[in-house]
Amino acid sequence: MLFRPSFFCGYLLLTLLAGGSLRGDDAIHPSDEIRITSYNVENYLTMPRRIDGKLRPNVGKPESERIAVTRMVDTIHPDVLGLQEIGGPGQLQDLQQRLEKVGIKYPYSEYLEGSDTTRHVALLSRFPIIEHHSRGDVPLWVNGVTLHSLRGILDVTIEPSPGYRLRILCVHLKAKLEVAEYDEAALRIAEAKEVRRSIRDILRSDPETRLILMGDFNDTKNEESFWQICGKPDWADSLHPLPLTDNRGELWTEYWAAADLYSRIDYILTAKKLEPEIDTANSGIARPAFWNEASDHCPVTLALKLPQPATP
Repeated sequence: MLFRPSFFCGYLLLTLLAGGSLRGDDAIHPSDEIRITSYNVENYLTMPRRIDGKLRPNVGKPESERIAVTRMVDTIHPDVLGLQEIGGPGQLQDLQQRLEKVGIKYPYSEYLEGSDTTRHVALLSRFPIIEHHSRGDVPLWVNGVTLHSLRGILDVTIEPSPGYRLRILCVHLKAKLEVAEYDEAALRIAEAKEVRRSIRDILRSDPETRLILMGDFNDTKNEESFWQICGKPDWADSLHPLPLTDNRGELWTEYWAAADLYSRIDYILTAKKLEPEIDTANSGIARPAFWNEASDHCPVTLALKLPQPATP
């Protein structure tokens, strides 16, 4: 399969292919490569669900969907897995155990409690997490009222090899679902501004930081929240969105059944420091035939090549 560069919105962007081909064997996943995936696993939690025509109050994600989520992750074999819509710690442990049974072990994890007590963000890693900067309680000023980010900002630093560090942020912004208490779009923009402040502080403190932001933004790239996060392209601390595609060249990551709408709301963004290390051939959107058996989202994956040590 061939990969070709393309230009879009003023950025030099890479047309990245994934589909069902992102496998974890050594031939495709070399030892000098790191694979980082963001995945909204759609209500991997206990909630009211309709079973056999009856609404039941506390039901976990159906077994068939859990199996499909495990298959999806096994298709990619990521070294680092960022999760959105995971439930309590027991649900995260359930997924870890299922993955371990298929040979994917994540000895390191980060689990974040935000103001939303039902849906959380989490991160699983093969590599040590050497710094923890996550913030679950993130107050936001929205139209004269103090609100709180629902899922917070997961923020960790991992060290895949001695001296090579990656700072990874994972977020899940407010969904486009109307609530009576506040303007959902205004809250999402406020969350995006807070994420931008975090990025600015990190990169101004150390411009050489290999920074990755990933997650479910619940907005398309033409919306204000998206560009608040990215910053202006000429800023030293801007992030560049990777236009990851599937094996048909399509960019959508989520299907919203209620609106019969396909859209791109899941992203991986990188700081400029990381651009030379991106492996285009093993990055993209995984969309095997069973994708919608697992979630209404498809996972997005970034592959990085570890820099080779200088030859004496």
